Amino acid sequence: MSHPAAPGELSVLVVKPDGYRCPQVREYVDELLGASRLTVELRYEVCLEDEDVMDTWPKFAGPKYPITAELLRLYLTSGPCEVIVVRGPDVVRRCAHLRGEVRARFGTSAFANCVHTPTEPQEIGPNVEKYLVSLPTGQPFTRHRDEGVTEGISGRLAALPRSALLAEARAFWKTAQKEGWRAAWRPRPVSGGFGACLLPGDPHSVDHGMSLIADALPGLTVREVISAYVEAEVEGWSCLLSGTGSQARELARLLAAQGLYTEVRALTPARQT
Repeated sequence: MSHPAAPGELSVLVVKPDGYRCPQVREYVDELLGASRLTVELRYEVCLEDEDVMDTWPKFAGPKYPITAELLRLYLTSGPCEVIVVRGPDVVRRCAHLRGEVRARFGTSAFANCVHTPTEPQEIGPNVEKYLVSLPTGQPFTRHRDEGVTEGISGRLAALPRSALLAEARAFWKTAQKEGWRAAWRPRPVSGGFGACLLPGDPHSVDHGMSLIADALPGLTVREVISAYVEAEVEGWSCLLSGTGSQARELARLLAAQGLYTEVRALTPARQT
């Protein structure tokens, strides 16, 4: 088995369960690999376990991002993945380009985006070690420390027991997997002519973005907060509050001032049912 000959020569692509189940995704990955000037060093199918997920994304092993960690664990262990270890010039950038092309065509959210590749310097080496050496050979793997640089869970959500947060994340995921994303969304607003809407592209961590929504709307349950946030990622927008124009504008401004992407929309009857 080959080992890294020099820093930066090797990197990893992981075709996640949703991508691995889709022949079109796998065909597109192969097409992009063929055009990438990268050489496949090792390729195999694997069913990831909880510790493998945390080894791949070590910042989620700590306490800052509990909801993300649970949803990511459920996502990545939901079925077989394909690991592709590649070698070549400018390998990290080329893998990131491939990932972006696949996600642009097939991805729907942070928890259904088909392909992983490490891009942060502190992740690349450990990912290569994990997937080139540890998993194929059974050699021990020591998880490196990564505290995460983005702010994590805060406010009302942080005050709740971790067990309660994880239970709500699992319940949300179970519904989405059994019945589809739309079955997991919270009920649509039934009154009011305007909506304060969340848009995708939150620059925060997922947990902090959810925390901002939970603090701005204390009447929402944890499940509703998770649902609203993921709905915006999947559908392109999510209505957080319906009411008068001034009410919608006030909430949209509050969340926008904290960095979330929002807009006010006139709600149509079809959206209210």
